[in-house]
Amino acid sequence: MALCQCIIVIALQGAICYLNSYQADLLPEPTTDNALTASSTKSDWIPIRAADRLGRIKWENIAFMGFQVWFIGMVFDATVYQNTAEILALAILNVLCAILGALQVVDGIKWLKSLLNTNYPTDALATAEKIQITLSVVLVSFGIVMSFLSYQMSKQFGWNIYKKIGADVQIQKMYRIFQFFVLALKIDIFTVFMVSIFYLMQFALKRGIMWETIIQVIVTVCILPMLYFARSAGSAESKVKMSIFLIFLCLVLFHFALIFAQTLQPNNNWYTWIVLIWIGVAFALATAVLGIICMKNFGKGLKPFIQRGSLKLETESNNMKKAKAHESWVIDED
Repeated sequence: MALCQCIIVIALQGAICYLNSYQADLLPEPTTDNALTASSTKSDWIPIRAADRLGRIKWENIAFMGFQVWFIGMVFDATVYQNTAEILALAILNVLCAILGALQVVDGIKWLKSLLNTNYPTDALATAEKIQITLSVVLVSFGIVMSFLSYQMSKQFGWNIYKKIGADVQIQKMYRIFQFFVLALKIDIFTVFMVSIFYLMQFALKRGIMWETIIQVIVTVCILPMLYFARSAGSAESKVKMSIFLIFLCLVLFHFALIFAQTLQPNNNWYTWIVLIWIGVAFALATAVLGIICMKNFGKGLKPFIQRGSLKLETESNNMKKAKAHESWVIDED
């Protein structure tokens, strides 16, 4: 189901991206920033602002396609590792994706109506509008189906967690919190890393090398390694490593503050971009809070249940040896 959604949505977004780019090429490019930043709404500036907006929508389309690739990877990961929190969160993110798709439709209709009052052709944009409406219907349909399937899968995974950990309520609670922390790290791959890459491609590199740009490039390059570092810090229950990661999250928040300071301009109503930035800030804060809670749970018996790879195999091997050792001491009274 997730693979089917990925293929269909990428195909539709690719078509919309091509049509928006084609329409933007038919419109005049701004010779100065006056038409883009002024608070006036002169009719002569409509084609220039439309060209700039359609050029930016192209990057939204690319971001949506990137989201689908990330989404299907998350679905496979959640299924293999039976992460209940991840399954339910993916269903919610799918619904949010449908809402953002609806915003694209509203934005497309706005600029189509504006350009109809000019002498420029709008056939490409009109076709893109119809495909955007189709895309929204597809996203809503898949969102409903995926929500139902996610709910059914989460019930089975909940039972699997019980079989893995046992009836210890305290361990179960700590394990679920750790699941949410790992989930936040995975979501940060899109909401923090991809949004940062998106910003660097669109704005920072165009402005040239400044001290803000240097900080943003450094933070962006470090995001993926630090997310993996945080996962290893949780598995090792290392307070030092987790503290280093929390300090890095403070740099990420400063990085987002620089983005706001550099991109907010008059008439810059790029709603999708603004929403993505706020989502990135929200998940960075949520990751920090969950990291602090996980750090408080270190040393309370959860460590054997959160290992992966070779460490997981080693832990399971040690548990089996202990079980066999215990059995060898049982005295046969017969």
